[in-house]
Amino acid sequence: MTEQTRRSTRLIRIRDILVRRPNGVSTMELARETGYSQRTIQRDLQALETELNVPLVIENRRWRIMEGHQPLFGPVRLTLQEGRAVYFAMRLMLRSADEHDPDALTALEKVANALPKGMAEHMQRTVREYQQLPFNREATEVLCRITEAWAASRSVAIEYRSAHASEPRRYEVDPYILDHTESGTYLVGYSHTHGEVRVFKVDRIRSVEQLQREFDPVDIDELAETLRHSWGGVVLGEARYDVVIDFTPAVAARIRESYWHVSQELEALPGGGVRLKVSLPSLLEITPWVLSWGPEATVVAPDELRSRVADLLKAAAERYA
Repeated sequence: MTEQTRRSTRLIRIRDILVRRPNGVSTMELARETGYSQRTIQRDLQALETELNVPLVIENRRWRIMEGHQPLFGPVRLTLQEGRAVYFAMRLMLRSADEHDPDALTALEKVANALPKGMAEHMQRTVREYQQLPFNREATEVLCRITEAWAASRSVAIEYRSAHASEPRRYEVDPYILDHTESGTYLVGYSHTHGEVRVFKVDRIRSVEQLQREFDPVDIDELAETLRHSWGGVVLGEARYDVVIDFTPAVAARIRESYWHVSQELEALPGGGVRLKVSLPSLLEITPWVLSWGPEATVVAPDELRSRVADLLKAAAERYA
């Protein structure tokens, strides 16, 4: 490795450390983490500002990146198949969007620019389609501020209006996870207001204020596992519902060919139908899914879900009578 390559690698590493430590880091700490002398680190910090245009601030002998600056991460090098995988993931996200996210657009454009012409042209068409969706500046700012706090492990104060509330309320939250599903984007974190982990739909957040309070990133394996067992991936709960649904032969192949849930069990029924069994912490998310199958699905258990689906279908039928 040449001296220039070592220097470039060191500059990128120092920049990445500063990104992860928004409250600052001393030259002694940087020297210890990189294995170089403090004098070398001091020269590198100057080079970050003059050569890479990273705005730095020093306070109480601790260096940090100027607040509001958005550093570029990378470089990320993708194979052809990795680029295709990223594109598929972006397409899934874009199809469930009702407003366009400019950061998603630029990310897709960057992937397109790195791929062969035929694939790139199709991605650019996707970008143009997505650009036709309305742009909500306030919603984009909310998402960006939550992302910044999440990356910095900083608490936020949010103004949030729940689905059944007439006015928004203020909550102080440690952002643990941002997750995107077909029903929207969700913030999962510890609510100091409630004294427990809660889920907030980002579309219902009216404003975000990043607080000075930091929190230690928690081990989210257990939390992620809990979310994984919900039907849509964003419902927390300690309840357990053993759900059983029978499907007619007309849709049995469709049910068999997909992986619906981590707990799923499939059983063949007489006549060619199929039975799906899953264990869920909530019935909230699976109810509209069952309804989407119309007469091809019959809830066997639990009684609560069976009654709820029956009532909704009856009400819908009465509207068409």
